[in-house]
Amino acid sequence: MKPLELAEQLGEAILDSDEYKDFTRAKEAMEASDEAQDLVNTFSDKQQALRDTQLGGKKVSQEQVDELREHQRTMLENPEIKAYLEAKKEVEGLLAAVNGTISRVTGMEAGGHSHSHGGGGGGGCSGGCC
Repeated sequence: MKPLELAEQLGEAILDSDEYKDFTRAKEAMEASDEAQDLVNTFSDKQQALRDTQLGGKKVSQEQVDELREHQRTMLENPEIKAYLEAKKEVEGLLAAVNGTISRVTGMEAGGHSHSHGGGGGGGCSGGCC
């Protein structure tokens, strides 16, 4: 079987995984929540306003930064957003582990350790929300 055909099968297996199904459910729940969407949109607007201030050559005040951080804390406490971020981290961990396994098997892993048979990869994203 050709590698791209196997990659298609792997992709389908990932879509069928519990991690991906949990992620999809959490994303749909977050998108269906008016409260979560309001929190995300307000955060995005506040973040963009700070960027615009900086790009305009003006200094961002500590009060503005504190306000953004406080809103972020509130946003991250929202149950739908929290569940989404946790599920996203899990699916990203699965993808990182798959990539790490492929890299290990092909000898293309970071650091140039060719054909070592160590453990799989973990990983994840501590990135933003949406």
